[in-house]
Amino acid sequence: MRSVALALIVVLAGAPTAQAGAWLREKGSGFASSTVTVNRESEAGVDSYEASGSIYLEYGLTEKLTIGLDASYGYELTGMQEGSGIVFLRFPLGPTDRDNKFAAHIGLGTRYLADYMDGSFLPAAEVGLSWGRGIKVGDRWGWVNVDTSFNKPGSPAQQRFKVDATIGLGLSDNIKVMLQAFNTFEGGDTYTTIVPSLLISPDKGRTTLQVSVEFPTFSGEKPGLKLGIWRQF
Repeated sequence: MRSVALALIVVLAGAPTAQAGAWLREKGSGFASSTVTVNRESEAGVDSYEASGSIYLEYGLTEKLTIGLDASYGYELTGMQEGSGIVFLRFPLGPTDRDNKFAAHIGLGTRYLADYMDGSFLPAAEVGLSWGRGIKVGDRWGWVNVDTSFNKPGSPAQQRFKVDATIGLGLSDNIKVMLQAFNTFEGGDTYTTIVPSLLISPDKGRTTLQVSVEFPTFSGEKPGLKLGIWRQF
C-alpha cells in the first residue's frame, strides 16, 4: 500500500498546478488535462512498478467562480490500488486585477482504497489556498504559483496536507519549461518530489503536450516518467 500511496501523492499534484491555483477561468471557458505516470520502486532488492493517472477539469461559472474536478487513480503490480476524486469551487480572495493573485477552494468527494480482494469508497472534504503572479526573466514571461490544500477523508484513509510550488517560463510561443516541487504530509511522514517539465504547444497554447521526469526524494523510489496533454476550450 505504501508504494501505491506514494504514486498517488505524485499524481494528485500533477499537471494542473501550472494552470490552476490563484488564476480563475474566464466565464464560459474551460481547461482539461490528463496524465499518465510510471514509477519504479526498489525495496529489498526487488523492483516494483506502479502506474497512475489523473484527470483534471475546470470551468468558469462566472468571472469570480470556477468549478472543477480533480480525480486520480493508481495501480501497483501487487494489486494494491488507491484513488481520489474531488469536485471543488474556487473563488478569488481580494481584487483579481492586481499582480499578486490569491484564491481559495472548497471541495467534496471521495477517496478509494483497495487491496487484493476488497475496496472502499470513503467520503472526503478539502479546502485550500493559492497564491500566484506573473514574472519576467529578461525578455521572457513566466509565472510562479504556490498551492496549499488540506484533505480530510473518512477512516482508515489518512489526512493529507500539501504545499506545491510551480515556476514556469515561456521560451517561445510554442515551448515552455516548468519546474515543480510537490510536498505532501500524510500519516506522520513527509514526501517531496521534484518535477521538471517540457511543455509543447503546437497551436500556441490551446493544446499542450507535457513531458516530465519525476525525482522522488523519499527512500526506495526511482525517477518516473510522466506524459500529459492539456486542452483549453
